[in-house]
Amino acid sequence: MDETAALPTLEAFTALLARVDALEREVARLQAENASLRAENEALKAEIERLTLELAAARKNSRNSSKPPSSDIVKPKPPPPEGQDKRRIGGQPGHEPHFRQPFPPEQIDESHVFDPPSMVCSCGGHLEPFPAEDQVRQQIDLPEQPIVRREYRARAYRCSTCGTVRRATLPRHVRREGYIGNRLTATLTFLNTKAHASHAAMAAFLRDVCGQPVSRGQIAKALRRTGDALEASYDEALARLREEPVLNIDETGHREQGKRLWTWAFRASDFTVFRIDKTRGSETLQSVLGPEYKGTIGCDCFSAYHKYAKDAGVRTQLCHAHLIRDLRFLEGHPDPKAKPYAERALDAERHMFEAHHRLCANPGLDRQELVEAGERLRQAVLDAPPLSKAQNLAERFRKHGDAYLRFIAHPEIEPTNNRAEQAIRTVVIDRASSQGTRSPLGRVYKERAWTILSTCAQQGRSAFHFILNALTARANQSTAPPLLPP
Repeated sequence: MDETAALPTLEAFTALLARVDALEREVARLQAENASLRAENEALKAEIERLTLELAAARKNSRNSSKPPSSDIVKPKPPPPEGQDKRRIGGQPGHEPHFRQPFPPEQIDESHVFDPPSMVCSCGGHLEPFPAEDQVRQQIDLPEQPIVRREYRARAYRCSTCGTVRRATLPRHVRREGYIGNRLTATLTFLNTKAHASHAAMAAFLRDVCGQPVSRGQIAKALRRTGDALEASYDEALARLREEPVLNIDETGHREQGKRLWTWAFRASDFTVFRIDKTRGSETLQSVLGPEYKGTIGCDCFSAYHKYAKDAGVRTQLCHAHLIRDLRFLEGHPDPKAKPYAERALDAERHMFEAHHRLCANPGLDRQELVEAGERLRQAVLDAPPLSKAQNLAERFRKHGDAYLRFIAHPEIEPTNNRAEQAIRTVVIDRASSQGTRSPLGRVYKERAWTILSTCAQQGRSAFHFILNALTARANQSTAPPLLPP
């Protein structure tokens, strides 16, 4: 056999090279196509993630985010407990009823008595009084003219010899009260802070209900007088904050002539202080509490609290209500990895709070169950899937896990910041009607009036009578009533 016959011919070798070249071009094309598909895949994944986040954000409500309940299109109503029918309006079975007590005779201002049209019975007998069977209906109402119009006259006398005119002096409280008296000023303050009535609404009330037109300028002047009268009480509460072992703090936005300010709420066990400041940073905490505050702060995860805690060496208790909202958000997240994670963490939260409530009802119980429940929660949050929101929660717990569980070893600390959020709700509602303040004087009035209103509510006192007593003390230049217990 001829050996040269086995060698490839030139034509075959050329064809082989062409084939190799074609394969290389095909590989290059496939590589380019693969790179293009990879890029398209990454873009689609990013688009899916963006749409997933948008869908999750669209599903936010007051239960799974910091949105207010008023923003819910359909307000979520929790189902009744298992085995219990839907709760009806009014008194509930098994609860002690509450009835209005009748007024005693000394509180009756008017009494009207009615007799039957005839004192002869249908049988011919004579009717005799039988008070035990009287039908009594009591009623309260406003007098036809609720405004009292007073005039104070300092009479003038002229000397018949030299013609000198001498005039009496008006009482000091009259000179200091102004056009609107103390009781009406206290009423307007109460309407403004508690009922969130605007200056225009209060002017309409005075005109239409009380029958006395009063300008909004006069109303503003009366409210500023309230701010002055409450100065000492406010300063007393502000100074006491630095001595409190536990404070719950929250903040919300405030507007003043288009400028962005911040209202801070500092809630102690038996009083609350509001402070309107130009900053939302830790500088406000430094100025109010000082750099050497040694108590514990209940708060959310806003960075200003972490900075102040680090600078001043303050302990914090982070709010579990915020953590639960974040977990509920993940529970409804479209990503399938989010729901099991959120359900595990929420289940751990539920068991921890059940143990906490049992301890609150029976302080003598062993706290070990609560300690173990807290550690289960820690592990459940740390075991996060590869999802950005879940990873953020896990990272937060790695950094501040002890701050979330501090209440376990300290029964005097609440696990949530609900007390501060409840206090600041008054400010949020007031902001919707007043649109903020218009001057530094209005700002001072608001923070002092809010402080008195919330503190009196905590102490079970009448805010109206406290404001009235403070105005009376200011008019007489006497000591303001004490706001805080000694």
